Amino acid sequence: MTTTAITYDLLKAAKPGAYNSAASALQTVIETFEQATADLNVNVYQQIEYTWSGTAASAAISSIGLTVADYQATLAYLNRFAGLLRSAYEGIADAQAYVSAAETIATNNGWTLGDDGEAEPQMPAGDHGRVNVAVLWQSMEANPGYAEMQQLIAQGLKTAQAVNDQIAAAMADPEQYGKGADWQKDAASAQDSATKLASTLESTDEIPAAGTDPAEVLAWWTALGQASPAVQTQLVKDQPNLIGPLDGIPSPARDQANRTVLANTIQADQQSITSLTAQQQQIDNEMAQLEAQGNAYTSPGRSGRLPTNQMQSLQGQLDAVNRKLSSTQSQLTAMTNLRSQLQQGGMPTVFDHATTVMPSMYLLELDTNDAGHAIVACGNPDTAKNVCVYVPGLNTSSNDPHFGFDVQHTQNMTLEADQDTNSNSTSTILWLGYNAPQVAPNGIPSPAVLSKGDAQAAVPGLTTFLGTMRTVNQNISNFTLLGHSYGSLVVGLTAQQTHLPVDNIILVGSPGVGTDSASNLGIDPSHVWTGRAPYDRVAQSEWFSAVAPTDPQFGANQFTVDATGGGLPFGEHGDYFDSKVNDNGDKGESSLTNIGLIIAGQYGKVALVHSAEGDSR
Repeated sequence: MTTTAITYDLLKAAKPGAYNSAASALQTVIETFEQATADLNVNVYQQIEYTWSGTAASAAISSIGLTVADYQATLAYLNRFAGLLRSAYEGIADAQAYVSAAETIATNNGWTLGDDGEAEPQMPAGDHGRVNVAVLWQSMEANPGYAEMQQLIAQGLKTAQAVNDQIAAAMADPEQYGKGADWQKDAASAQDSATKLASTLESTDEIPAAGTDPAEVLAWWTALGQASPAVQTQLVKDQPNLIGPLDGIPSPARDQANRTVLANTIQADQQSITSLTAQQQQIDNEMAQLEAQGNAYTSPGRSGRLPTNQMQSLQGQLDAVNRKLSSTQSQLTAMTNLRSQLQQGGMPTVFDHATTVMPSMYLLELDTNDAGHAIVACGNPDTAKNVCVYVPGLNTSSNDPHFGFDVQHTQNMTLEADQDTNSNSTSTILWLGYNAPQVAPNGIPSPAVLSKGDAQAAVPGLTTFLGTMRTVNQNISNFTLLGHSYGSLVVGLTAQQTHLPVDNIILVGSPGVGTDSASNLGIDPSHVWTGRAPYDRVAQSEWFSAVAPTDPQFGANQFTVDATGGGLPFGEHGDYFDSKVNDNGDKGESSLTNIGLIIAGQYGKVALVHSAEGDSR
């Protein structure tokens, strides 16, 4: 088999990113085929096989079985081809890394690399006489870096040629690709079957764009369901990324779509970890090979033994892979934890030393952009009488395993309010629909923590979401908005700039809400509630108000908080939502009990430090 000879200029011109993009696009096609294969096999083939008999049934089973086989044959080809694309991307990228290291050596020494990869010394500006040029060439070739540069170029060409030959051999293998004839036939047959299957579904109107008024979205969804519930089901399955975050879609449908998004995210993270681990091993092997060849470090000198340019390049690649691997592993842990917490819905759980049943859990939004965004409800917000939207604060990230504590806070508030009403009439919703300021690993807050910027950017999204809750559930009897930490600033700015459809505002662990008076929050100050632990360092900062929300001058109710510590570095700042006795033996009874009573609308039972009028109780 004759293949194309890889030259320096061909390797330089190669665009490995195009192979990676093609592999990603092909992966989307593969996932569509996989879903279609599973649907056809489970929902049609197996149902007919198990429930229908006779001549017609046999004919139908035979016909559909052939279609399933076509799908599976196409899938096998597509997966093989995707593998080749990824191999091409990784191999060419590696080859170009060798060339890049060679170019660095040339640049550092003032040499020029031509299109053929041959190096030339830097010519003097003046005399181009023979002796001078010869000396320059001799000096360049005597430089240890010259041999290293040549070796890097040779290794790059060798790697690229191996990749090219491997792909060419695979494509020529009739067992794998059949030179295109068989897989094209299978794909055409599968596509024909898919078209026929799709034609049995009713056509749908265009899905409303993100940001469409929730009332319009709900009207569209309702009309769609009246025409054909099957179309709704298909849209949730086929377009989870569009249906999941769309305000106005009922919570059960959003939950189903977003659980698909969650499953896809987990799968993507697992695949990424496998790929990154392989890259890590490959770079480790290359570094070990350099050391074995004696090409990893320069000879000892006044500066000591230093890594060669190639070694530095590999170390840089390894550092980048390690950072990405660590981040992906952390995100995967967060996603699998979230999946486990969602599965707790409807299951027995222990709360306040008694066994009860966890209300249904709903995933109303999820993405991993920036630090990640998620909206998680405990209890159905479409039917609950008492609804609380909880806005978390600094360092909250759905991509971090600690996000599980915020979900647990949400569960605790629902269970406490249901206990107070002796009914299942509560839904508490964790709203992380904004970019919360993050804290560095050393515990030092970023400058964003001291800025109102992230809070101000959150106002439109929170305003729309609160309106969505009223649109989807018109039977809410008590609607509460709760802000914790920096989330209280989000709540405060939103309340000052829009007319919120809420009955209560709760501010806990607040560093300030952008105003010095509860009367500026747009609701009756007697329905503004505040809580502050004695040693809450964030609340003590009072960054965003001259008057703390718990100060009697602010004009809000301050309820009692019994907190005894918590996780570093912010101590009691995280204790407001603890169940009556948590695993650490800390008691958050007073705070959580009071919050539950407010959510349940049982205001007269709330234990107060002082009322909105400033009276002590």
